[in-house]
Amino acid sequence: MLTALTNRDVGHLFRLVRQYAGVSQTRIGVAVGFSQGKVSEYMKGKAQVTALDVFDRIAEGLGMPDPARMTLGLAPRVITGTPLASAPIPARDGTPASRLPSVEQVDRLVATPRQPDDIPAGDVLALAWIVGRLDSPVDRRTMLLLAAGLTAEAATSAAAPWERLTRALAGPQDLDEDTVERLEARTIGLHRLEYELPASALYQGLTSHLNELSALLQGAPGRFRRRLAATAGEAATLASWVAWDLKKPAQSVAFDRVSALAAKESGHPIIQACTYAYKAYALEGRLALDAVRQAQQFLPEQGDDATRAWLLCLEAEQLAGLGDPQAIERLRQAEEAFDRARPHRERAWTRFLDEGRMAAFQLSTHVRLGDEAHVVSATQRALGSIDQNTDQKRTAIVYTDVAQAQFQIGDSTAGVTYARRALESAQRTESTWGLQHLGTIEKALADQRDHGAYELLGDLISKRRALGSSPA
Repeated sequence: MLTALTNRDVGHLFRLVRQYAGVSQTRIGVAVGFSQGKVSEYMKGKAQVTALDVFDRIAEGLGMPDPARMTLGLAPRVITGTPLASAPIPARDGTPASRLPSVEQVDRLVATPRQPDDIPAGDVLALAWIVGRLDSPVDRRTMLLLAAGLTAEAATSAAAPWERLTRALAGPQDLDEDTVERLEARTIGLHRLEYELPASALYQGLTSHLNELSALLQGAPGRFRRRLAATAGEAATLASWVAWDLKKPAQSVAFDRVSALAAKESGHPIIQACTYAYKAYALEGRLALDAVRQAQQFLPEQGDDATRAWLLCLEAEQLAGLGDPQAIERLRQAEEAFDRARPHRERAWTRFLDEGRMAAFQLSTHVRLGDEAHVVSATQRALGSIDQNTDQKRTAIVYTDVAQAQFQIGDSTAGVTYARRALESAQRTESTWGLQHLGTIEKALADQRDHGAYELLGDLISKRRALGSSPA
C-alpha cells in the first residue's frame, strides 16, 4: 500500500482494496464517484489519475487516514486536532466527494436498504443516472444498495447538476459531449429501474427526463441532435409502456408517436421494434402476434441480437398460445441469437435479457403448448433463476407460469402456492402486466375445490377488476 500511495498508482491502490477488503469494483466506484468501467480501466492500467482534485476525492471516498493522505501527497485532514476547513472536492459529475458514501457506509447500507417503493419520486432521476453509469449487470441487491445511499442530502447533490444544466443550456452552443453522455446514461438507468420500481414511482422521473431532452433538442447542433433524438426515443418507448401500466392510454399513445418521430430523426428504426414489443404485452392472441411481427420488421439484417432474441421469444410465446408447434423452432432461433448477443452493450432496453429471463420464456412457451414432457425441466430452470436479487416483476411472471405448470401436471397444492407468490410479487411492484398475466390461471383456480384456491381466486379477481373484465 505504501508503494501504491508513494507512486500515486490508483490502479494498484484499487486492486489492494479489492483484494484485502473484499470490495467490488462497483462499490469502489460508488465510494469515489467513478463508474464501474472506469474503476476497471484504472485497475487494468488502461488509465491513470493525474489531477489533484481526483486524488483528493479518492482519498475522501475510501476514508484514508492522514498518514495515507500525506503519503499520496495530499494535505492531512486534521492539524493539531483541528479539522481542516476546505471546500468539498467536486466529482466530474458535480457530486462533492464529501457527500458520496464511503466503503464503510456502503457496507452499513446493505443491512437496512430502502425498498424500491420507499424511494421518493425526486430521487428517481438521481438513482437512474447512477445505475445507468454502471457497466455491469445491476441485480436487485445492488439497486437497493444504491437506493439506500440516496439520503436526502446525497440525492440533492446528485440532482443539482441537472437543475443547473437546465438553466445553463439556453442555447445549443452550451451542449457538449459530457452532457449528452449523462442523458444517455440516465436513459439506460431508467430502463434498468423499470425492473424494480413501481410504475407510479418511475413515471414522474421519465416525464421530467423527456422534458429536459425536448428542451435540448430545440436547436441542438447536428453532431448531437441524432444522439439526443435516439435517447429521447428510447425513453419514450419506456414512458409509453409505463403509462399503459398506469392505465393512461392517451399518454401511452402520445409517447408512441414521440418514439416513432425520434426513431426517424435519429436514424435508429430499431427503436420502433421496442415500441411494438411493448405493445405485444398489452395485447392477446393474434393481435399480440401481429405486434411482435411488426416489431421484427425494424430489426437490421445483422446485429442487435439481444433485441432479436427477445422478439423471437415473444413470438414463440404467442405461437404457443395459439397452439402452433412452430413455437419450438422460434425458441431455438432465440437461443442462437442470445448466444451471439451482448445485452448490456446493445440497447437501453436490452439490459433485462439474461439466462434467467430466457428460462422464463422457455417455461412460458412450454406451458402454453401444454407440453408436459418439457414443463418439469423448464420449471426447474426458471425457478433456479429466481433468488432474492431477482426483479419482482419477473418473479410475478415466472411464478404464474410455474403455477400453471403445476396445475397441468396435477399438483394443485403447489399450483396454489406459486400463484399466491405471483400475486404478492405483482402487488409489490404494482405491476398491471403481472396481474394481467395472472388471469391465465383463474380458470385453473376456479376448478379447484379447496379453501386456499377459492380465497386466492377471490383476491385475484378483486385486483384484476380494476383492469377490466376477468376471463374466469
